[in-house]
Amino acid sequence: MPPRRSVMAALLALAATSAILAQSGAPAFEVASVKRFQSEPNRRPSDAIRVMPGGRLMAPSATVRGLIAAAYAVLDSQIIDGGRINVDDRFEIDARTTPDETMEEARGMLRTLLAERFRLIAHRETRDLSVYTMMLAGERPGSQLRPSWPECAPPKGPAGVPAPPPPPASQDSAPLLVLSSTPSRCTMFIFSTTVGSHWSLREISMGRLAQRFTGTLGRPMLDRTGLNGSFDVDLTFTPDNPSVDSADAPNAPSLLTAIREQLGLRLESTRTSVDVLVIDRVQPPTEN
Repeated sequence: MPPRRSVMAALLALAATSAILAQSGAPAFEVASVKRFQSEPNRRPSDAIRVMPGGRLMAPSATVRGLIAAAYAVLDSQIIDGGRINVDDRFEIDARTTPDETMEEARGMLRTLLAERFRLIAHRETRDLSVYTMMLAGERPGSQLRPSWPECAPPKGPAGVPAPPPPPASQDSAPLLVLSSTPSRCTMFIFSTTVGSHWSLREISMGRLAQRFTGTLGRPMLDRTGLNGSFDVDLTFTPDNPSVDSADAPNAPSLLTAIREQLGLRLESTRTSVDVLVIDRVQPPTEN
């Protein structure tokens, strides 16, 4: 097929998809820009996907899996892509909607964008997967897992590294909706190197903590602690494979040991039915 006819066919297919979505009443952004993320020395990648005041959705350097997880409200570990997604690709998305959109409406618009621009087709299933269940190791939490106070406690840095000061309060820059995670009003501090990690989390529920462990350990995690409310967490651990000689590594336990000793929690490996999102088709996006 000549190049011009190939372009025309692609445009007709995109128009047909848009027409189907419009007829089904699927929500859509008023206008959206999709560009491949260009790495720069002073521009670090960010997984944030936010709706800002005025109705502007911003994803400065999101991965395709991150966009899908935000659009369908699933964890990364619940996405089954069969190797169809290039995990290294990042995209800059700037889209416009109205200032009064709800979280679910914003997610619906992102699903429409993925269908139109990334040609995404996906379906939900239930599969039997290996998971962790997170439980109390004893009668009470450990010393580094404490109930949150009404006022945010300042985050703590690891030994020898001060935590950064909280950012200045600004209503103009505060997001209205955060699609890529659950927002918190408290400042948190994540310090990671090739030899060790330190998490100083504030006002976090056990469900959200389980999500963070899911991303680090690479498998779904179910909260079975029975702990309700919000907690402050300070956790220091050494990666399983530090990129230095053991003599230079910090004196910190492995993640699983740190979870037990510092937080008073234990993880149990099991298999259970988990809701997943199966990717049937996804393509490089049409950029503009």
